[in-house]
Amino acid sequence: MFARAALRTTSMAAKPSVARQVVARRAYTIPTAEQQIKQFFHDRPVPVDAYPLIAITVIMCSGATYMLSKHIREDHDHNRWAPGQGLVKFQLPADK
Repeated sequence: MFARAALRTTSMAAKPSVARQVVARRAYTIPTAEQQIKQFFHDRPVPVDAYPLIAITVIMCSGATYMLSKHIREDHDHNRWAPGQGLVKFQLPADK
């Protein structure tokens, strides 16, 4: 009787469950981020006429990001992100 129970337990443990098979199959078929990006541009190609516009947009956005980060890094002593913050005192002309 003990041997029968032991054999039943080992045979059940040896078979992979259906849930494990489904999870393994899904994990295998999920595309990586790189594959998704490549597939996006493969399915929706950008017309050649739009290349200059895209290039100008990318250059302008990267320049704006650079200038903003430079301003935040170098001019942090007088940036006021909220009222009362920073080293510059805010005064209205009538308060003199």
